[in-house]
Amino acid sequence: MPIPPEHLMRLQRSPQSIRNICILAHVDHGKTSLSDNLLASNGIISQSMQGKIRYLDSRPDEQARGITMESSAISLYFKVLSKKNGEEKPVGQEYLINLIDSPGHIDFSSEVSTASRLCDGAVVVVDVVEGVCSQTVTVLRQAWVEKMKPILVLNKFDRLITELQLTPIEAYTHLKKLIEQINAVVGSFFAGQRMEEDMKWRERVESSTNVAGSNAEFVESSDEDLYFAPENNNVVFGSAVDGWGFNISQFAHMYERKLGMNKDKLQKFLWGDYYFDPKTKAVVTKPDGLKGKNIRPLFVQLVLETIWAVYDSCLLNKDAGKSDKIIKSLDLKIPPRDLASKDGRTLMLSIFSQWIPLSRSILLSVIDILPSPATAQKTRIPMILEGTPGHEDIPKKVSQAMVDCDNTGPLTAYISKVLAVNEKDIPTERKEASQDNSVEALRERSRKARELALAVSEVEQSLASTTLEDEEEDSFGEKPPTDTSEEKILGFARIYSGTLKIGEEVCLLNPNYNPSNPGEHCITVKPSGLFLLMGREMIPIEEAPAGNIVGITGLDGQILKSGSLVNLEDRGPNLASTNVSAPPILRVAVEPVDPTKIPQVEEGLRLLNMSDPCVQVYQQETGEQILATAGELHLERCIKDLKERFAKVDVHYSSPIVPYRETIVDGGEWKEDRVRGRAEITVESLSLQVQIYPLSLEMTKYLSANGDKIRGLIAANLKKGRQEVNEEVEVEEGEIPVAIGAENVEYDENKINAVEDELTQLLQEEKCEYSTKDIVAFGPRRTGPNIFIDASGKIARRVFGSGREDIDRSPYEENILTGFQFAMNKGPLCGEPLEGVCCILKSLTEDATQEGGVSASAHGRVISASREGIHQGISDWSHRLKMATYMCEIQAPAEVLGKVYGVITKRRGKVLTEEMKEGTPFFTIQASIPVAEAFGFSEEIRKRTSGSANPQLVFAGFEMLDQDPFWVPTTEEELEELGELSDRENIALSYVQAIRKRKVSLISTIISFSLLTSFILGSSRLGKASRKRRTSTYAQKVINKLPTPHTPFLQLLGLPMFLFQKKKRKACSFLLRRSHEMLFLFSRARQTPANLRNGLPNELKPRRASVLVLFKKEQKF
Repeated sequence: MPIPPEHLMRLQRSPQSIRNICILAHVDHGKTSLSDNLLASNGIISQSMQGKIRYLDSRPDEQARGITMESSAISLYFKVLSKKNGEEKPVGQEYLINLIDSPGHIDFSSEVSTASRLCDGAVVVVDVVEGVCSQTVTVLRQAWVEKMKPILVLNKFDRLITELQLTPIEAYTHLKKLIEQINAVVGSFFAGQRMEEDMKWRERVESSTNVAGSNAEFVESSDEDLYFAPENNNVVFGSAVDGWGFNISQFAHMYERKLGMNKDKLQKFLWGDYYFDPKTKAVVTKPDGLKGKNIRPLFVQLVLETIWAVYDSCLLNKDAGKSDKIIKSLDLKIPPRDLASKDGRTLMLSIFSQWIPLSRSILLSVIDILPSPATAQKTRIPMILEGTPGHEDIPKKVSQAMVDCDNTGPLTAYISKVLAVNEKDIPTERKEASQDNSVEALRERSRKARELALAVSEVEQSLASTTLEDEEEDSFGEKPPTDTSEEKILGFARIYSGTLKIGEEVCLLNPNYNPSNPGEHCITVKPSGLFLLMGREMIPIEEAPAGNIVGITGLDGQILKSGSLVNLEDRGPNLASTNVSAPPILRVAVEPVDPTKIPQVEEGLRLLNMSDPCVQVYQQETGEQILATAGELHLERCIKDLKERFAKVDVHYSSPIVPYRETIVDGGEWKEDRVRGRAEITVESLSLQVQIYPLSLEMTKYLSANGDKIRGLIAANLKKGRQEVNEEVEVEEGEIPVAIGAENVEYDENKINAVEDELTQLLQEEKCEYSTKDIVAFGPRRTGPNIFIDASGKIARRVFGSGREDIDRSPYEENILTGFQFAMNKGPLCGEPLEGVCCILKSLTEDATQEGGVSASAHGRVISASREGIHQGISDWSHRLKMATYMCEIQAPAEVLGKVYGVITKRRGKVLTEEMKEGTPFFTIQASIPVAEAFGFSEEIRKRTSGSANPQLVFAGFEMLDQDPFWVPTTEEELEELGELSDRENIALSYVQAIRKRKVSLISTIISFSLLTSFILGSSRLGKASRKRRTSTYAQKVINKLPTPHTPFLQLLGLPMFLFQKKKRKACSFLLRRSHEMLFLFSRARQTPANLRNGLPNELKPRRASVLVLFKKEQKF
């Protein structure tokens, strides 16, 4: 029977009885199947369906693909009978276990990040055959960073018996090696932490004036309880599909009476090289005295051999007599129907479900090993608060209440993510969520089912008798009613202190909130509902005490992705600022099939952006709506949600837009007389000289890897007033600099201060004549991997230090720096951001003898002139394209390795490593593949290998394609190798041309479309009827000519979208007239751009800005 909700609500008030855990694993290692076993123990699903129904995979596409795409939460009840000191009768202890099942696919790693912040413990699941995979390392690192205590579940144990057909002693050896590999991963984390602590200690000693005494001693942290060890009860062995599992403690309890040994001692001996001497009935570590006998460790003899015997008698070599002996020896009561079943698997499942059920093994380990919120928050909260902005300004009573998990203290809650839930799925009263199993309720359900069946049969009869004429008439009649229910926002929250109540006013802190400025980035909200999350259902509750994970409604329009809830009086920490997720790499342009549905798509994208932590939605300057996702599978899920849940209209999307980077290298000998990379810029009486150098690879990597620290440094300078943003600087249309605050920012002052020392060392290694005190800005976006250095003495701003106030500051400082940001944001090669460029301002002079001085428009012209001058200096160096790359890990058997290599080579990938997993027939291949070539890669691998290989793609940054896009053979050796025509494909040039083609396709379409319009208008020989017939179908032909997506093009023309649905003839004439207006504007622009500013008819002025943007793109390429 299902557990009554009242039991769960009662336990919510006792933090010591709560366990908040999440299940983490690599994809297809059995997380959701394991969750089914836990749900079956609470009567939520049937015991016979555990491991099959995948209850927490509530989405249809999750069921179809067999993988988890969204985190799901559910609350479980568990009761343990245990004897306390001095009592004969066992006492029952009740527990509330809040379980979160997280995805294992790399595309949904952001879901793992949001789930881990809510939990105190982790159940790490590993396939015993596949072993440690890429995501296994990732989730172990996530648990380490979040200070979650883990337990290990070695799942799919049945594969060792039925698939690999190992003997018990071989399986034991395999398990030992696997646990050692997992512990090696954890040990690497500890070693890194120990080195960091040692470095901090040395810095404190060096900065201290008194190094003597006990304060100077280094106290090394202990790793005693860090590793997984079965004898410590933090490892569970099992098979989620077959529903069995055990830990060492359970078998120690079974055998303590038979062997006459103490349970605690036996628990230590049941794992490891310990042997049982039947003569002395003692446990020995060296089997020297047992020579000539069948020597087996205790774990093999007492545990594995019995499990092997069950599989052998029920599945492998069916033997009813042997099965009966096993049942009697284990003292089990198997139902007669299972004993008489011809399916041996049914008997095996019945034996395991009574002997060692998996759910009990895991829940026992959870309550024994994993901490309660009251215990966990004492160690986790200081670490969490230290990483929040302005943590020194947090009131003491707020932080202390969080550490103590105080129900009566100030409220602090963290909303890690928000979900878009259909309004009809949100219960409003308790009775809607409760399961009423009374006789009257069952009768009412039966009556409604009969009425529904009768209604369906009547509809089928009416459809069968409907004629074609009826269908034609109905097609123009009223449409059937559609689902008009709206999507509501549900927050996924953890209460750290206080008690959250319905209708109580609280303060919602946005991710940009800082306690030092309590009046900014915070709004007052009233939660309209609180819910206990039960997988596919929700149970309404009145309040949520500290230590619980709940759902919150009433946040519509107030929150984006994440936030923090605090009291109005006591402003708490900004927990949302520490939420870190992988940046989305795959971008597509989305638009509706029906242009009249643009508002629905925009609203749908807004809801999708709220409900998915790894989605980014923005609008480009061309008007395109861009959807950025983590990968192909993530994109597929987002498009499906957009069509079916959020926008509820058909949409189509463009080909994926892959990000690139541009850089420069020393391409050989410079043969010209002038200085390489030097550019001189003159704007009226102002003259400036810039020098461009390529940065070293080490410097570029450092700046790219430490962007969060640089953002923290810039944010600190802005807070202290060292840097100012000139709001009055004129920028060109369509180009808007991005402000700080949208990305991850490091707030640790020690790490921020270390940036200057590390950059100083790198500059010395490059033998640079300038120091960090001369660095004025980073770019693009003020934080990128490019440096602007002032050598003229005219720029007062400095990144490091307080700036220079003793100089004659140029009034064009902000204009020059803005031009630098624009130049770095769009490189000269194909308009992609630059990396690894050092720009030095050599001189900045102004001719004071010129009459009239500098004109008012000079400030804006300095921006564009600075950008073009920097690009001119960049063009002296050899250009390179940096491509986004995936690190691919594939596990495959030996017979399909050739096919795997063929697909990798076809996709221009590189195989990095190949090694065979010891004890298995699988090879692990690591390869690097360009993102631009990776679309459809996973599907092709699966098809070519018949599903035996499944790749995992992880974004690995940008890798330089070491090939000059404009290189041509010149020497005799090059001509001999490539021929005079150089017919070998230049891969870099092909990528550059593809990027340019994509960026100018809109302009080319407008021009060709205008010419086509002129041709049709010139067909005056046609009669009126002919022109009418031609124009009646022309609108659709025009739409077919437009790029995909074509919405931005129609918006530029200013076309009313509804004309293309019902009034095609009127739309045609409107389209032709507007097309000629655009053609006229382009002809004026080609003569001189100034013609677009003066002398235009009034009706064309609204489209002047759009034509200016497109014309500049056309001129650039």
